[in-house]
Amino acid sequence: MTDYSQFPRENILCVDMKSFYASVSAVAMGLNPLTCYLAVVGNTDRQGSVVLAASPALKKDFGIKTGSRLFEIPEDPRIYIVNPQMKLFIRVSTEITKLFYRFVPEKCVHTYSID
Repeated sequence: MTDYSQFPRENILCVDMKSFYASVSAVAMGLNPLTCYLAVVGNTDRQGSVVLAASPALKKDFGIKTGSRLFEIPEDPRIYIVNPQMKLFIRVSTEITKLFYRFVPEKCVHTYSID
């Protein structure tokens, strides 16, 4: 068994942006990212295109998740299917990172991915 008392004591905060692409897209459309049904798809013109992100409600109620295919999304008027807006995603991610820098030194922020 590991004796953790021998390790340095540090406070670490891990932040995961919940369904980031879907959440950013939902907010940009004036929708609630936690309750709307929204999928960000690589290319909405191709039925085999991959779902890059699905809103929590779409995952829960329809079983659509990252890696699902466009043709798996049921035709339902409540579901929004959108193309990715990478410029917007990068801008929002950058703004969130800047917010972290207001509270901790830049060297203490370790970004794993855009989301």
